[in-house]
Amino acid sequence: MSTQNTNQVLAKNVLSFMVASAIAGFAHAESTGLALEEVLVTGLPTQQTKMDASVSSTTLSPERVENSVARSTTEIFLAIPGVRSEASAGESNTNLSIRGIPVASGGGKFMQLHEDGLPVMQYGDVIVGNADNYLSYDWTVSQIQAVKGGTSATLASNSPAAVINFVSKTGEEEGGSVGFSTGVDYDSNRMDFEYGSPFSDGWMFHVGGYYRTGEGVRDTGFNGNKGGQLKLSIKKEFDRGYVRVYGKVLDDKTTTYLPMPMRAGGDSITGFDALKSSNIPSELLAIQTGDGGTGVRHSSIGDGSSVKSQVIGGQIQFDITDDLILSEKFRVAQNSGKFVGAFSANIGAASDPSGIASGLGSANGLAYASGKNAGELLSASDLANLNGNGLIQNIRTFDNDINSLNNFSNDISLTKQFDSWDITAGYYTASQAIDINWYWQTYIADVADETRLLNAYEDDAQLTTGGLVAYGAPDWGYCCYRDTALETNLDAVYIALNANINDDLSVSASVRSDSGDAIGHYAFGANNSVDFDGNGEISLAESQAQTISQASIAGSQYKYDWAYTSYALGANYLLNDYSAIFANISDGGRANTDRLGDGGFIVDGTVVDGAVENRVRQYEFGYKREGDYAGIFATAFYVQTDDVNSEGTNGSTLTARVREYESTGLELETFANLGAVTLLANATWTQAEIVSSNDASLIGNTPRRQADLVYSTTASYAWSDHSAGLTLIGTTDSYAQDANDYTLDGYNYVNGYVNFGLADGFTVSLAVNNIFDQIGVTEAEENTPISISGADYVRARSIAGRSTSLSVKYQF
Repeated sequence: MSTQNTNQVLAKNVLSFMVASAIAGFAHAESTGLALEEVLVTGLPTQQTKMDASVSSTTLSPERVENSVARSTTEIFLAIPGVRSEASAGESNTNLSIRGIPVASGGGKFMQLHEDGLPVMQYGDVIVGNADNYLSYDWTVSQIQAVKGGTSATLASNSPAAVINFVSKTGEEEGGSVGFSTGVDYDSNRMDFEYGSPFSDGWMFHVGGYYRTGEGVRDTGFNGNKGGQLKLSIKKEFDRGYVRVYGKVLDDKTTTYLPMPMRAGGDSITGFDALKSSNIPSELLAIQTGDGGTGVRHSSIGDGSSVKSQVIGGQIQFDITDDLILSEKFRVAQNSGKFVGAFSANIGAASDPSGIASGLGSANGLAYASGKNAGELLSASDLANLNGNGLIQNIRTFDNDINSLNNFSNDISLTKQFDSWDITAGYYTASQAIDINWYWQTYIADVADETRLLNAYEDDAQLTTGGLVAYGAPDWGYCCYRDTALETNLDAVYIALNANINDDLSVSASVRSDSGDAIGHYAFGANNSVDFDGNGEISLAESQAQTISQASIAGSQYKYDWAYTSYALGANYLLNDYSAIFANISDGGRANTDRLGDGGFIVDGTVVDGAVENRVRQYEFGYKREGDYAGIFATAFYVQTDDVNSEGTNGSTLTARVREYESTGLELETFANLGAVTLLANATWTQAEIVSSNDASLIGNTPRRQADLVYSTTASYAWSDHSAGLTLIGTTDSYAQDANDYTLDGYNYVNGYVNFGLADGFTVSLAVNNIFDQIGVTEAEENTPISISGADYVRARSIAGRSTSLSVKYQF
């Protein structure tokens, strides 16, 4: 059976189960499956239960997260209907989207990731500075809440599509846990702990975190994952409110996986396993680059996505009178780090290295740059059969210093309560720094499970140095030495009204006015020959160097400002005690930042008209019902998106992306309790279209990487003090690029776990991610595959292969 047919059958099975769950949901009573009686503290002016709120929402408990066998924070998001998480980049730098809103570049542009109600980053799509880099799930999290559409546009800035909030434990009840996990078939060791308790009169605290080390789920040959997190919360409750302060220290690094060579059909290349291997040569653990001037800089591919974050925040809430509530939240974050990865910028035949990179037009021979047989020219037979595939690749090192992504948020509001309605007025102020330098290089390497660098030769004359072709990226127009800096400030005022028309009908209305300004520079490097080693001669790599002049920095200064208004209208009608219908209309804005410079939207220090502010309009209608044995939360949606974006890091001459999109679809979240068996399932069906573009040939096409159907289904079984479960995750076909010429096959994979309760509070668990070792391509760079010697190839990212972990946990 073909992959497409298999996915169609699975999709039908998933939808059939959901329909059956919905029918069973007419049994009614209290249940915890969809947690409709839980209180939402995310994206609403006042706390409401999921049943009473007129928004589409999903909550994930720690148990549900653990049972999904997610290997990264962004894999957790796969359990949220409507959210698309391309969880193939490692443990950070993930592309996120929702409801057919495309990932036109990277990151999560139209949605926000929050910790305790305030954003991790003010903008979710900073180049190489994604918000998920600075958000790491551990046992200190009490719940993950997602609000999609509706008031996400008005109760937070720059989040017209959705808000996903990590809610921390505060220590209301005494207890804690400690645990250790290790990889059975991969190198990983991790220790987690958390403990909280009330103490004294109204005081409580919670502390926790993790530390881990190891190679990770792909074979790289080095310890790429190392570091941890520590969080502390202290809270004091009073008769009429509470005060809470919290802190976080995150110092962690994870290996970055960027697109690498694969067969166009979605299979591994002979000699290179797309599930287990990486395209990272071990020689890149010690990299020498230019420093933007005439000096040198040292870096390492082992730095991967290195993040450092120190956070201090607080929450204050008091009932000033019986019907007047003051709420105050603040968060200060000092963020920095590095981002280094290996990107396959080109694939070619080893027998003809002349076209693999700029400046090698005369190359006719290759030799390994280090290790076994270093410096020995490979024979014609060696080249034709190199690693069983006869291929070489152009490696572009994405090498960035993240000097500052510091940010600040403060949100203060007053709520006045009346007999049947309440009104909230608030003021939000924030700032975000974006200070990132780029130092990208070009190398030649083979295509193998243990990738090695190659030197190119013209006859017996060596052209490259240690595999280095260029101190820069000449193939991409010398795009990738940059000095970028931006300081942004934003302010917003908002008003939200909730009214109970009668016992069954409630309505909500909210409006938000955002304004802000930004000032900075976006300087590109220029091609200059630099004698970095001081030997009096200019090598090929030195002739293709880049420097950033002070004149370039001074000449690239720019500033701009913005102001826009967002609104949301909603209604919720209780059909009875266990079901309701709801509807929403929302229209929200989002301000652009560093991608304005990347996309060429800055002319003479001014941003071109229409490029700063983008909008998302959503129309929703939903139904929710929960009973003893089953439940359903369904939301139909129609979304319109205006997007000004960029992709200046793929070699394209058209870096600016100006698009309008429309998407229609249905989100479903269901559950069924069948005695000892529990079933949870979610799916999102989406039809999306490009309705306007600065490239007219794309109008009418489907946005890239947008599948018609994505789904996740979990079945768990509990007996005695033990439990076991399986999770099926899948997607149907999608297009690799907006031109819709190359199709990414749909895929599905299965995770599983078994928990053995050996004593009171003591559990041993075995968990397997991707049990059947399935390839799942989440993205590909090509619209038309690269043809080499009669075979077609692409540069793509797949989910990782099978990984098995063993863990112990003691709860006390």
